Amino acid sequence: MSVTPARSRQLSLFGVEARPPTPMDLEGLLAGAGEVGRMGGTAKVSIEVEDAWRAGVLRTECEQRGLVVSCEPTGVEDRWTVRTAYAALLAPLAARWLDGTAKVSPRDLVLDGRRLRLWVAAAGAWDGQRAYLLRLAPSRPYLPDDEDVAAFEEGVTEIAEISEEPGGPPAQEPDTPDEELIEDVPEAPPGKPKKKATPLISTFDPGPVDLGEEIEDWIDDNRDGWPDSGVGDLPTVDLDPLAEPAAESADVPDETDNKDENAIDRQVADNWVVVGDALAAAGLIAVFVGPKAGGPAYRIVGLRRVTRLAELVGEPPAGAPQASWPR
Repeated sequence: MSVTPARSRQLSLFGVEARPPTPMDLEGLLAGAGEVGRMGGTAKVSIEVEDAWRAGVLRTECEQRGLVVSCEPTGVEDRWTVRTAYAALLAPLAARWLDGTAKVSPRDLVLDGRRLRLWVAAAGAWDGQRAYLLRLAPSRPYLPDDEDVAAFEEGVTEIAEISEEPGGPPAQEPDTPDEELIEDVPEAPPGKPKKKATPLISTFDPGPVDLGEEIEDWIDDNRDGWPDSGVGDLPTVDLDPLAEPAAESADVPDETDNKDENAIDRQVADNWVVVGDALAAAGLIAVFVGPKAGGPAYRIVGLRRVTRLAELVGEPPAGAPQASWPR
């Protein structure tokens, strides 16, 4: 009588077993709706989640990384704010993700199993039987609260004082925006200074996708035939006219008040594109879901891709409903 050996699950080079947890894994929260703030040489991460079990899982995950965490109800039914204390361990995270007080996704973002596990715990959910949603940050930019602004100003003052001391490090020039990211913004007329404005996007495409050999490996021979599994017919990007500066007089209405409430801030959209590229690099080609369609989120479509996500993030943590975890 022969006994068939049990099938062992293959370890992924990007899965949760590949390396120990570190504070930098909280990039998985920032890829979604998480926010980061800094004060001097320390930083904190916060995120709002929908269910108590998510808050509990994130608290456990953060504590495993040596962070002090608080979970507080927001006042809205079953919504919680998970917030770490300011810690030097998170300072490198803030250095990568903040430009001033604005959240900017780093171009070299990598989403491995541990980062994806935190994103799934914070904002992952099934969308039908064959698709899994990973929710993103809102379409409008995050406005830091008074505490974050005061902390940032304190950190800037501290750096300036150190730079002015004899023998101290020279003050660094502020980072300039990447010219490639604003190539669609028209030049100001000769002789006139450029107006500082925030371009808005009313429809959004996660960017051009190379339908070459790399994607062929995922969707050609083994494609599951699910209607939304393609990525070639996504809407194009349409830039709205530049938003005018706020009106100086209270009697003059601000033209931006008439904008579509679902209009997308340019920097937020750029962050989404970077996150979508990182998902694709992990073998998780995803379809972008815009705000008007119930997003913003990335939809991972097809059992084959969802199974890969499940392999990367590992087994459900204690307290997580089986029905909410990718499998």
